[in-house]
Amino acid sequence: MSRVIWITGLSGSGKTTLGIKISNTLKDKGSAVVYLDGDQLREVFGADAYTKKNYNKDVRFLLAMRYAHLCRVLSDQNITVVIATISMFSEVYKWNRENLPNYFEIYLKVPIAELRNRDPKGIYHSYDSGKLRHVFGLDIDVDEPKSPDLLFDYSKKKYTTDEMIVQILDKV
Repeated sequence: MSRVIWITGLSGSGKTTLGIKISNTLKDKGSAVVYLDGDQLREVFGADAYTKKNYNKDVRFLLAMRYAHLCRVLSDQNITVVIATISMFSEVYKWNRENLPNYFEIYLKVPIAELRNRDPKGIYHSYDSGKLRHVFGLDIDVDEPKSPDLLFDYSKKKYTTDEMIVQILDKV
């Protein structure tokens, strides 16, 4: 049985690390799995070429919906999809729940101060220095998932990837 495991959170929250680990674990257990990452999907859909200076909320929403539709196409072919993407829009969460069978949503809620410390891509530093705009959680408001299937709230506890994997595999 296929499913879509949608991992969301702000930039630097650990989506990619978790997504890769989940997909590899599921593959090791014999599942047909495709891992999708928001950074790579922007490239695939050509978004990097035309949105470098205007990667605003509207463009991000359109891309998020494309990702959701791609997940459905793959899931319909009996492939489990693990996707790591910011895509923090209530309309996307709603569409996913209504249109993706076996949809499982994971939210990595990490305080902005922690994200600024991590900042693996230099996004927060670039924003602070005025070189970057249109950053979720800073100048783009986010819609946090209201009822994710699994919430990892870093303001309450620091999670290791292995702890997270155990909880996820116990529920999917």
